[in-house]
Parts: sequence; structure tokens; C-alpha cells
Amino acid sequence: MATLSCPKKSQAVYRPRRPEKTPLFQVIKQNFLPWRKIRNDQENPVPHYIENVFQKYLGCGILAKGFACAHCDGCHKDLIIPFSCKARGLCPSCNQRSMVETAAHLIDNVLPRIAFRQFVISFPMRIRHYLKTHKILQAVLKIVVDDIRKTLIACSPTVPNPQIGAISFIQHFGNTLNYHPHFHLVVADGTFSGEEGLEFHEACLTQDDIADTQESIQKRVFRYFCKRGFFDKDEMEKMLSYENTGFSLDAKVRIESWDKDGLERLIRYCARPPFKSENIRVHNSLINYRLPKPSHDGRLFMTLDPLDFLERISHFIPYPRRHRRHYHGVLAPSSQLRKQIADNAQKRLEDASKAKTEVVEKTKKVSKHWASLISRIYEVDPLTCSSCGKKIKIITFVTCAAEIRRILSGIGWPTVAPEFDPYAEPEPTYDICDLMPGTKDGFPDIEDQVHYDSGPDPPSPEYIDPPHCEYERDSPHWED
Repeated sequence: MATLSCPKKSQAVYRPRRPEKTPLFQVIKQNFLPWRKIRNDQENPVPHYIENVFQKYLGCGILAKGFACAHCDGCHKDLIIPFSCKARGLCPSCNQRSMVETAAHLIDNVLPRIAFRQFVISFPMRIRHYLKTHKILQAVLKIVVDDIRKTLIACSPTVPNPQIGAISFIQHFGNTLNYHPHFHLVVADGTFSGEEGLEFHEACLTQDDIADTQESIQKRVFRYFCKRGFFDKDEMEKMLSYENTGFSLDAKVRIESWDKDGLERLIRYCARPPFKSENIRVHNSLINYRLPKPSHDGRLFMTLDPLDFLERISHFIPYPRRHRRHYHGVLAPSSQLRKQIADNAQKRLEDASKAKTEVVEKTKKVSKHWASLISRIYEVDPLTCSSCGKKIKIITFVTCAAEIRRILSGIGWPTVAPEFDPYAEPEPTYDICDLMPGTKDGFPDIEDQVHYDSGPDPPSPEYIDPPHCEYERDSPHWED
């Protein structure tokens, strides 16, 4: 007799997040309006796009802002899934989703199975504040990519019409939440040629090649700033004469063609958010931020005022409609070989001496479903029922305020979305001179002091009792 086995239950269970319980949410909710008031008083108002991102974050993952309803046909279990804010630069959940989506899209739809190398370049503190200007930042990025291209082409002298393939990620943050602009570039470790079909030729880079590339970059960057009038020739030559000019180009990380998971981890690292909400703790109205790695002086955490913390993280919110990653060479949108590269994603490109690769059909869909992204991060499917193991289907989206209140009140969840705490004027602080007006130190003059009947004063030093002798009377005394 055949027996019907029940579906296997899910080992890992997906639980919706509670953003209103996190320290980051409470810090922003309580201190945003005071921080904005201080900025306005300093005639440095908060830009509208930054204020809009903070406002969106306050409603991210909040059921009172709307949700999707899901239903399991196996056990008739219902599930509600809140909406996300999709803001850039602030929300940890949406930043992580963007990071994973970027890596998944590049691995599945863009990059072929070839070797890649990571180039990381940082700049001296003398020029970092100039890189806050978008035009200057893009010009410096163009110089860096051009010098890397020349180095790779020089390592492949026999390749006809060589081209590179690279993706650049611009990061503005450091480990201590400071402004630290630097570039991460994921570059194909070789050159492409497409005259007789798509071919890839691996390059052999040495440390001398990397050092020569760094020297060329720093000379061209200083020359660019000199032409713009930021430095004169004497200052430029003096900075170039230093043993350590402040430029640092690292290219030690290389991912082999067979290491698909390693390449995806590398891209996630390049597209990572500026901070982690798990590293934030609030203690006595101060913020303790645990550093991702020990600082140069051995510190493991740093203590910040909440207003200073908001000021720091506001610098990491990108301008609207500005790309945070750029494609170069054959990966650029205008490249004639971009379609062939995308068609050969997940395919292994052989050397020129081997057979040409075949073009395969790839899906045109770029966006990833949120459930597949969560599965890619936590290895758990949020649309798998935790009770019976069957698939959960989304049946409707609830955005009407009346329906939201009706459903949430029925299950006992808050029906009102959180708002910023109202700004309260700080308690006045009094100076000691304000205790008594018309005085210099807050106290009356000596001749104006009022003496109260609290008993006689003790004797002055000149009337201190002499040493006691047997033939003298008892020493004078006073009553308490």
C-alpha cells in the first residue's frame, strides 16, 4: 500500500525584519529634526534629496505604509510583506539589496567566465576635498582607467585592435565614517579582440607594471590639478618628490575564470554600503560604532554624538540620477562588442589559438525578484511556507489607507506610521554671572554682603592661642 509522505518542511524560516526596533531607526527618528534645525541656523540647509531619503527610510518596512498579501494553498496560511523604500545610500536593507542585485546581474547577464583583477586606488588628503566636485571626480576616474588600459595593452603587444573590459565602483566612505573617495575597479585580466569573433587574451602583470601605472597616474592627476589652477608647478614638483605621495594602487586580488562565487563576492565587496546597522549601539545618548577593522591606532570602536553621526552618514547619500558604477571598454553601453560579451555571459572565452565561442541566448530581464535576492543572501526562500513547505503566492497589494488600518487592527499591529520626533527647544543654560545682575562674578561685593546670625566668627590667625603653660589660665574658647 502506497503511502503519501507530507512535503518536507523548510529548514530555514524567513522572518520579516522590524526596522523600527533597530538603533539606527531610533537615532534618525529622534535626532533628524534637531539636526536639520542646526543646519538651517548655520545657513547650511539640508538638501532636498537628502531630506527625502531620510523621510523614505522612516517608512521602509513599515506595514502601516502598505504591504503585499501572500497565501499558502497547502495550509491556508496568510503572510503580509511590507514595502521597501528603495532609497540609495542610507537604508541598510535597500543598500544590501542593491549590492546583491548588482552582483547577481553582472554574474548572470554581463561578465563571461574569464579571469578578473581588482584595482583599488586611493588619493592623498591634499586633493580629496576637490573630489567632492562631480566633474573633477569623473576626470580623475577617466585618467585612472586610461592608464590601466595602456598597461594591459602593453602586456599584449601582438593582439590586433585590443580593448579592455572594466567596471568601476566609486566609494566615498572610509572605515571611520569619514569622507574618503577612492575607486574599486573590476578589470578583465587581459584584452579582447573582435575582428574575427570575440576572443580574449590573458595578460601577465607584474609588480613593476603596477608601480609604473601608479607613477603615471599620480603625474597625470597632479598635472590635471595644476592646469585647473589648484596647484602651481613648484607645489606639484614638491609633492612628486615625496617618497610617499599619498597615491596607492593595489592590484593583488585576482579571481580565476573558474571561481564564479569568488567573483560574485568581490563585486559585492566593491558595491557594499557605507556602514552596517549591526555595528551601531546606543549608550547614554551616545552612539558606539564598531569599526569594520581596527584603526591605525588600534581602536575597535568610536563614540559619536547623534548629530555628528547624522552629519557623517548624510555625506554618503548620492545625488539623484548619478551612477554609482561605470562600464568601460567592451563593457561600455556604446561598445560594439557589448552584445557579444553579454551573450557569452557564463561562458568560458578561450584564447585566440582555440576555437571561437558560440553565441548563446540570454534572458533580457535585468531586474531580480526580491525573493530570489533574499534566497541568494540568506539561503532561505521567503516564499516557502514554514509550516508545510509549499510555495506561497502573492495575491494582492494593499495601498489604501482604510484597508491597511482594517487589516492591521485585526491582527494587532500598529496602524500609524512613525514620524520624526518633534523638535524641542533645549533647556536654557545660565551663566554664573546671571545669578545676580550687575555683578562681575554673580555674587555681591564684600562690603554689601549680608551676615546672618550663625554664631561668632573664629579668631583670626594673629590671635591664635600661644603654647599652654602651667602658670597661665585656660586658653580662651568660644561657644558653638
